[in-house]
Amino acid sequence: MGHSRRRDRLFRRAAVGAAVLTGACVVLAQVLPDSLALSAVRLTVIGFLLLGGTTCVVAGLRRHGAERWWRLLMAVMVLAVAVASAAVFRDTAAGRSPVPQLTPASLVYLIPLAMGVAGVLLYPTDPVEHDDAEDGGPLHAYRWYAITILDGMIVVGSVALLVWATVLERTVGHGEPLGPGPLYSIILAAVSLVVFVVLILVAVFREPRDSRGHALLLAGMCAASISAMWELAVLIQGLDDVLRLTDLPIGIGALLIGLAAISTDPDTGAATGAATGAAVDADADADADIVGVGLAAVPSPGRRAASARLRRWHAILPYLPLTAAGAATVLQIAGDGIGHWEEIWALLALLLLALVRQMMTMSDNIRLLGQVEEKQRQLRHQAFHDPLTGLANRSLFIDRLERALRRQPGPAERFAVLFCDLDDFKRVNDVLGHAAGDDLLRITGARLAGCVRAADTVARLGGDEFAILLVSANTDDPEAVGRRLAAAVRAPVRLASHTFTVAASVGLVTVDPETGTGAPHRGANPDAEPDPDPDVEPDPDVPDTAEQLLHRADLAMYAAKARRNGEPAVYTPELVGPGRARPALNVPLP
Repeated sequence: MGHSRRRDRLFRRAAVGAAVLTGACVVLAQVLPDSLALSAVRLTVIGFLLLGGTTCVVAGLRRHGAERWWRLLMAVMVLAVAVASAAVFRDTAAGRSPVPQLTPASLVYLIPLAMGVAGVLLYPTDPVEHDDAEDGGPLHAYRWYAITILDGMIVVGSVALLVWATVLERTVGHGEPLGPGPLYSIILAAVSLVVFVVLILVAVFREPRDSRGHALLLAGMCAASISAMWELAVLIQGLDDVLRLTDLPIGIGALLIGLAAISTDPDTGAATGAATGAAVDADADADADIVGVGLAAVPSPGRRAASARLRRWHAILPYLPLTAAGAATVLQIAGDGIGHWEEIWALLALLLLALVRQMMTMSDNIRLLGQVEEKQRQLRHQAFHDPLTGLANRSLFIDRLERALRRQPGPAERFAVLFCDLDDFKRVNDVLGHAAGDDLLRITGARLAGCVRAADTVARLGGDEFAILLVSANTDDPEAVGRRLAAAVRAPVRLASHTFTVAASVGLVTVDPETGTGAPHRGANPDAEPDPDPDVEPDPDVPDTAEQLLHRADLAMYAAKARRNGEPAVYTPELVGPGRARPALNVPLP
């Protein structure tokens, strides 16, 4: 933890120092005379390049594997640009033209730029994890590649159109041939742009292990590309002078690359650069990339948030250069009129690519929305259903029972609750094992569901206890249904190559709006006279909740279990009266 904090403090101080140096350079360029400002800026840029390249060398030597090589390759590129900048400064100090004069020898600098591309490709990354990759199948994987290719075409085409609209079109339109200097400058600027596009493609295909360092590297290469484009415009337009801050983006890019080199911990870099590529920083805190949950490892909230931000950037990145190119083209047309149709056709082609890309994105979004809805449906089903039998669980059964109670008093429709418990379930588990017991529970659940109507609810409350809600008991005799359920459960069943006959005890309580909630059931005929036994009175205690009603069905079930005659027991007030036996608890009361 302490080492990580020291590393963060070092990075913050370096970032502040780079910002201060950049601000000082800008102020210096503004206060110095024109004859000295450009030389001062170019000398400062050389210092920035040497500082950034040296930082990459020092940071790379402290690391191993890919973490070392990408830093050293970037150092070669930055230091090579420093050598070229020194040559340009020498010409400026000698009183020669401030515009760099490129020769065929200038193409030698394509070699360090190629090393920069190799350094970008060696930047440690992991595959971008898409939660829906497996659901989409192989076609979905190819769709990601297609989107990436479209993004690259849009970015490269937009930048090319932007350069054409702002620089090249005017020169070519006047019939002026391009000299060797502008041609070489175009080549160097194009290679710088390729490096920038490679960074974008790496960000799309792969997820950088250090997103901050990768963002700094991307910003540094972008700054260098801006400076190259700026000098290209000066060369093509044939200017004799350049703005005093033209070269400053190259120096800023070197500082950003140096900050990217010190962004990660040396120990972490050495681990991630190893062949396994799976080590995690030992000093990681609660915001670590991976947090353990039991035996599994899941992305932390910080990593999920970073991944979400990365996807948003992936979605909008191609449209940024397209917007700039479109604005430049519209401004040119508005100022000069439609003299050439090349820009319009190029812009239309880019817009067509963007439309295709957007349609593919919308297709993905629709598919993802369907997956989200399906997962939500599955989660709702899992929350209210028993995973073993597929029946309703206790929560769903209580909810439906509460709804049935809320409809009382209402129309003269009664409903009944049956509580079913297997008598020999423990013996099955002891003799045949828990797998056979699970099979018995699944078979029992299916038999119970097959004995009632689709509108009724069969639930597994837990263990070998089941409950059935008969929503309308006017037409069916609940006691007859209970007998049918008990008979269905008693049917022989084949478990682990053995045939068993398992009995069930069924308790019954009926909710009748005519005689009172939870009153004793009078049989299938609602006009039948009540039991003349003077000792039996209607239940005066009306249950207020579904749990109370279910408890009464449970008491009736224990009464049926005590009788051992296979007949369902109907709840009566005597089940909880004086002298009646009640189920014993497994633990003594305090």
